[in-house]
Amino acid sequence: MDQSDSEGEMDELTPHQMDLLVQLQDLTGLEDLGVCRALLESQGWDLETVAREQLGMLPPHVEQDNDHVDPVPAPAPPPQVVHPVWALPRTSMGWLMYIISLPTRLITGGLGAMWAFVTSLVGLPPPRQSTQSGDPRGDVAAFCAEWEHQYGTVHPVFNRGSYSQVLEEAKRELKFLMVYLHCDEHQDTNRFCTEVLSNPLVVDQVAANNIIFWGCKVSRPEGYRVSQALRENTYPFLAMIVLRQNRMVVVGRREGMVQADTLVQWVQDTVTDFEAFIVAARAERDERNLDREIRSEQEAAFAETLRRDQEREQRAREQEEVDRKEEEERERLRREELDRKDMIVKMKIDLAAEIPEEPEVGMEDTVRVLIKLPGGQRLERRFLLSHSLKHIYYFVFCHPDSPDQFDIVTNYPRRTLACKPSQAQPNTPSLKEAGFGKSEMLFVADLDS
Repeated sequence: MDQSDSEGEMDELTPHQMDLLVQLQDLTGLEDLGVCRALLESQGWDLETVAREQLGMLPPHVEQDNDHVDPVPAPAPPPQVVHPVWALPRTSMGWLMYIISLPTRLITGGLGAMWAFVTSLVGLPPPRQSTQSGDPRGDVAAFCAEWEHQYGTVHPVFNRGSYSQVLEEAKRELKFLMVYLHCDEHQDTNRFCTEVLSNPLVVDQVAANNIIFWGCKVSRPEGYRVSQALRENTYPFLAMIVLRQNRMVVVGRREGMVQADTLVQWVQDTVTDFEAFIVAARAERDERNLDREIRSEQEAAFAETLRRDQEREQRAREQEEVDRKEEEERERLRREELDRKDMIVKMKIDLAAEIPEEPEVGMEDTVRVLIKLPGGQRLERRFLLSHSLKHIYYFVFCHPDSPDQFDIVTNYPRRTLACKPSQAQPNTPSLKEAGFGKSEMLFVADLDS
């Protein structure tokens, strides 16, 4: 780094920071101001910490957060809190450094006052000191109120959000952003505000191009951070910012006093030259929105198709369940029918053994019984009057052509014979008790038909 660059960097320091550099040189014997500045910046301009570290009084303790630097113009981090020049020390080391640095403080204080006087004469921006602020919107609102109180209400419409908010708004709405940095101490500030910013031509030009206008004092923390990001050289200062390749970039700068008509032409030329960025960004955003809509429609159509498929599968599963239950019911009935038939076959085998032997022809008390089945078959057999009606029932039941459930009835007079044993009547009447004669005609009534 050459000597001119080094002097330029030192000019950016405040008098207090220069004082800290001189004190660090005296305490440590370092001659390179760049090294001293780097050491102080690494510890947030804490002289005592750097001195202890260089003198070996305490182990080094470095805890530095490397803030990410956004290439988009953004407010710089707030400066470190500057302690008063004549703050009284509170430790023995502090008193020692205080006594050693007292002559230097007196010299640098006088030089700082002389430098401020010279810069005010030649129009250079004064060194800016700022403290941390937790309310950037409050800084902007206070500047707008002060500006209107001093210069009136005729001006481009001030956006009252913070710098980061107005950047995001310009990016979101695809508009140009004009940034104005205000310095009360500069000799051209009052003239610029009254003759240029309050000029109706300028106000109309900003409104006609739909430009977002934002401003703040550089003496306020929010304005100071924006100044650190934009790196202006003099005042009045205007910057035109626009979205380019998805980044907010500065596309135009105006520094120093300018006439209203010249500023109007500069605004128009800047908008004309760089409006293509807005057009390209809007076309890209429209394309993204179209793609998003197409994807949304495709996703909606896919979701609808999926829903219909799921409903169809659900109906198919429900129908399969119904068919399965019906099949199970049919299978159960079939098994029950088979079991019933097997039981009937078994019963026929068992009951056939209970049928008494047929009496000989001509035996006394013999009854000739003629039975007609539902299918037209005729059965004939002889029984004794002492035989029970259940023997006639068993005889018919054991016949292959007999129905499974039936009653035996007489034709005239028509009556149903109580020939089937039951739990209520296990013993049925004999043929004699039922009034049978020498020959009887009986009919089988199928109860399942």
